[in-house]
Amino acid sequence: MRLKLFLLLLLTAVIPSLAQTTGVAGTVVDSNTGVPVSGATVMLDNQGLQATTDPSGEFRISTAKAGDDMLVIVAYGYQDVTMNVNIVNGVIDNLGIIKMLDSNLNNVFYEDQNDMLFDQNLLEDEEGSAQSIAALTGASDDVYYNSASYDFQPMRFRIRGYDSKYSETYINGVNFNDMARGRFNYSTLGGMNRAFRDRTAALGLGAAAFGFGNIGGATDINTRASHYAPGFNGSLAYTNSNYMLRAMAMYSTGLNKNGWAFTVSAIGRYANEGVIDGTFYNSFGLFASLEKVFNDKHSLNLTVWGAPTQRATNSATYEEAYQLTGNNLYNPNWGWQNGEKRSSKIVETFDPTAVLNWIWKPKNGTTLNTGAAFRAVNYSTSALNWYNAADPRPDYYRYLPSYFADNQEAFNLYTDLWRHDDSFRQINWDELYQANYLNNQFGRGGNPDNHSSSYILENRHSNQLNFMFNSLLNHRLNDHMTLQAGVSFNYTRAHYYKTIRDLLGGEYWLDIDQYSERDFPSDPQMLQNDLRNPSRRVGKGDTFGYDYYINALHGDFWLQNIITLPQWDINYGLKIGYTQFFRDGQMQNGRAPENSYGKGATHRFYTGALKAGATYKIDGRNFISAHAGYETVAPLFEYAYISPRIKDTAIDGLQNERILSGDISYSWNYRRFRGAITGFWTEMFDQTERSSFYDDQYSTFMNYVLKGVHTRYKGIEIGAAYKITPSLTLSAAATFARYQYKNRPEGTRSYENGMMDDINQTVYLKNFYIGGTPQTAANIGIDWAAPKSWFFNVNASWMGDAYVNLSPIRHEALPDLWEKYPTLEELEAKMGQLAEQDKLKDAFVLNASVGKLVYINRKISMNFNLNVENILNNKNIQTYAYQQGRFDYTNYDSTKYPNKYFYAQGIKVYLNVGIRF
Repeated sequence: MRLKLFLLLLLTAVIPSLAQTTGVAGTVVDSNTGVPVSGATVMLDNQGLQATTDPSGEFRISTAKAGDDMLVIVAYGYQDVTMNVNIVNGVIDNLGIIKMLDSNLNNVFYEDQNDMLFDQNLLEDEEGSAQSIAALTGASDDVYYNSASYDFQPMRFRIRGYDSKYSETYINGVNFNDMARGRFNYSTLGGMNRAFRDRTAALGLGAAAFGFGNIGGATDINTRASHYAPGFNGSLAYTNSNYMLRAMAMYSTGLNKNGWAFTVSAIGRYANEGVIDGTFYNSFGLFASLEKVFNDKHSLNLTVWGAPTQRATNSATYEEAYQLTGNNLYNPNWGWQNGEKRSSKIVETFDPTAVLNWIWKPKNGTTLNTGAAFRAVNYSTSALNWYNAADPRPDYYRYLPSYFADNQEAFNLYTDLWRHDDSFRQINWDELYQANYLNNQFGRGGNPDNHSSSYILENRHSNQLNFMFNSLLNHRLNDHMTLQAGVSFNYTRAHYYKTIRDLLGGEYWLDIDQYSERDFPSDPQMLQNDLRNPSRRVGKGDTFGYDYYINALHGDFWLQNIITLPQWDINYGLKIGYTQFFRDGQMQNGRAPENSYGKGATHRFYTGALKAGATYKIDGRNFISAHAGYETVAPLFEYAYISPRIKDTAIDGLQNERILSGDISYSWNYRRFRGAITGFWTEMFDQTERSSFYDDQYSTFMNYVLKGVHTRYKGIEIGAAYKITPSLTLSAAATFARYQYKNRPEGTRSYENGMMDDINQTVYLKNFYIGGTPQTAANIGIDWAAPKSWFFNVNASWMGDAYVNLSPIRHEALPDLWEKYPTLEELEAKMGQLAEQDKLKDAFVLNASVGKLVYINRKISMNFNLNVENILNNKNIQTYAYQQGRFDYTNYDSTKYPNKYFYAQGIKVYLNVGIRF
């Protein structure tokens, strides 16, 4: 009934427009990037008629009188456009694409620098810290969001504290957020930022012409070949970061007279060793887009790309380890072997992707974009595994001096080893090979026939096959109203499994669970990872441990109406969706023989969303905007199961997440001074979280699930820019926010060795802070477009109130705590200590950049960029930290298993040379 009423209201708006048939229409875009210019004022000067471009840059004036007139287009940050038009009675003349030239040459020059910053942020994408990338791309004229995107990134800033799954990314109108973690992995683009730079963004709950969007915003990347400027664009860059060298080239034909357009791009990124010891980086990417424009109504575009990448990475570790080594970039994941550094944590990715789009424009003001995409996600990360042997990780807590605090002699010995012996503070590969060699020669555990490896290097795979379909209708109802509607479909088959990467000199690996073997020696079934292949001997490349698929479907339909009036802009829309998924186990696990192999139960969810927004134009310079939305979201299948590697058991009472969000802002836009101040508030209910860790209390691997989580995000965002002179601009941005847990959710413990049934209990998280991002940040910067095409920028950022990510087991009830601390005073003091949430260090960063544009002739130009981040060489910036899952249940010593931290590097230099013709 509500949908019928909604459509009836739209129909009412259509009827008056049927008689309005004289005037002009067109699409306004940025001349450099091709991004639609939204909110531009379009006027017929002689008749005094005007319209405002919608989010897709389109406009229409249909109540004009026939005759000659002057069309004037005005938008902030662009040079005015004027053109003569001849209006014919009874005809809406489509002027096509109208390009506006950016009035700020800084934006043109800093394209290469922004590409670099964007690319550097992508390297953090594996940890899910690149949320602001999706929220920012395309929002080049929003002062606050520009700072949030780049200047606050040293501490993994997340806009409004949201996880990246609350931002949506489209490519040619197809939604590319995955169904596993709900997010778009920007590293799948392979760093080919030039090829993917034509982006349109909707911030927050703002209206988008390409999709319904999300509370964290939405971005559409346009790769249609006809939209690239013809010519060659190449660059060579050096940086002292994760990789050292980057070479990139792109060539576009433009649209030829036969209706064909072709664009090809390639990139290579390389470092024999990155800024962090023991890391390396090898990546190569190719991109191609081919379009055929059949006529003014039909075109077909095919885009393909892929970027195989192999890189060695570091891991978070203890503050004690950083201090002992005197290096905040200490990496425990490597060791010497045959005179070379060898890493134990190697990430390999390759996501070949193809997108096919059919664009149909049946009449002026109406576009139907139908797209289909295929993506094969191949992701693996290597790790050491061991069986009845000493922990090979050099930063294992029992190898740290603090473990021997009660033994001064041992404390001094281990302190000296950490400070002076590389073979001790790094992985000792020779010892691992030697242990396996002895097994080969003499057998294991007194059994001369057991030649299984004590140590191996394994690959943990998380692969996906995605098929996505989307059809988007964008229709102009009249001069002031547009209608957007879309339908989308996503089929995903995810595959999770492990393989042997290297036996480290051993003969084979025994595929059993060592914790079950220890705890259930008289029950041989319990220790089997696959009852159908008991005690299997596996070799290099073989699958072992766990092996299962998740099959998932998602579909949705959305409808949106955008109304642009002289003093009001209004938008509202709705979305309905359906999601289902099930687990398909390929192994019959001995800890769950009846609930692990084969197809499991299908979980189904129906979802919906409503949103609305309005902008009141006080005058031509001042505006008040407000947005509100309510949405239900299906749980992500990667967090829906308690122990998916072992069994097909979903969270009890699995249900949709509910989100209520709103914001209100005041913005101003004067000739020399512009900015905005925004307040936002978001409530999220019935969320789920899942983590895994080794549980010292029961000496087994543990999966832990939180359900019914309620969080709150609230704060203020401020951004302003002032033109001191036409070429000198001062800008400032800041946010003051609080992101907190607001209830006591239920936690479920699941023991992988099967020694106990799953246990549910209350987790006391209410009013604790959400970790992983600064909740207060400020930036001030100055840009100077100097004479003779020189460009300078200096900016400084301060970031604070970032908290350590919480471990739920540390916030469960401790019923035996009183026995250790019998007096009320002791008990309260200990409870306060255990409940304390650590903060990351506040950080200050100073950055500067300088560049030069050189025009060799009318067709060839070169640009030179030098960007220096963290000029003060601050090496104490903590980027991320988390509490361990381990906990001391004997003495309740919260420092026995301390937090683990990541640090940012010190000074970072980026030098880029580019050429265009």
